[in-house]
Formats: sequence, structure tokens, C-alpha cells
Amino acid sequence: MMKNISLKHRLIIPIALLGIVALLSNILSIINIHNVNASAANIADNYMDGKSRLAQISQASMDIHKMALSHIVATDYNTMITLVQQIKTEESLLDGLLGEYEYHVTAKDQPLYESLLSNYASFKHALVYLVCASASHNPGRLCPGKWRCGLLCHCHEGRY
Repeated sequence: MMKNISLKHRLIIPIALLGIVALLSNILSIINIHNVNASAANIADNYMDGKSRLAQISQASMDIHKMALSHIVATDYNTMITLVQQIKTEESLLDGLLGEYEYHVTAKDQPLYESLLSNYASFKHALVYLVCASASHNPGRLCPGKWRCGLLCHCHEGRY
């Protein structure tokens, strides 16, 4: 049978087969590129935004912590009052960030998110006592403010 096929056709058949293999390979690579692009878009749209929200939450909580430490070393009440106002502002920002992050929480991560909220509530409660205790180094009356910490406190008196 090979004797009936001309030399020209004997050379074209392997080249044609290589061309078909190259075409199929390119088609499969284009399909794979589309799949990779779809996965990358999913990661960028869903997961990266959640990670950036977590970074913002972390930064906001560290800022609150630094302000609370600054409150401890503050020597005048105006500075203490300003720091308490800044802490409350940053807490409201952090509350908003935590609410926005809930959109990114999957059912699998829901217990971790609930733990995060519980830890944040404990953090806020500890801040109240820390701020009141650091402001109570001078005699005064019991805390009449919104925080009602029961400690001697001037820092947020009548301002909340």
C-alpha cells in the first residue's frame, strides 16, 4: 500500500498530523487560559477583598490599642478626652468594618467570625476599664458617663 502513495503525499501526511496536533494543543491551551482567568477573577473579586478587610480590621484594632496606651501615659485631661473621642471614633469605624466583613464569611468560617466578634466585644469592655482606670489616678467622682465603669474618672465625664 505504501508503494501506491507518492513521495509528496508521504511527506505531507506527517506534517498534516503535526499541524492537527498543534491546533488541538492551542485550542486546549486557550480553554485552560480561560479557566485560569476565571479562577483568578474569583480570587481577586472575592478573597482578596476579604483579606484586605481583615487587614483593615487588624490595623483599626491596633490603632485603638495604641490610643489606649497613649491614654495611660497622658498627663492632662484635655489629651485624655481627645484620646477617648478618637477611640470611640475608631471603634465605630471598626464596627462598620466588621459588619462589612460579614459578607465575606462563608458558612465554614462562621464560627471563627463569631469568635472574632466575641473577642472584639471583650476588647471593647477591657478598653472601658483601662481608660477609666488610667483616668482615675486623680481623685474625683464616680464615672457618670455612658461607660459607667464605676471607677473614679474625669476623662469622659459628661461627654458621652
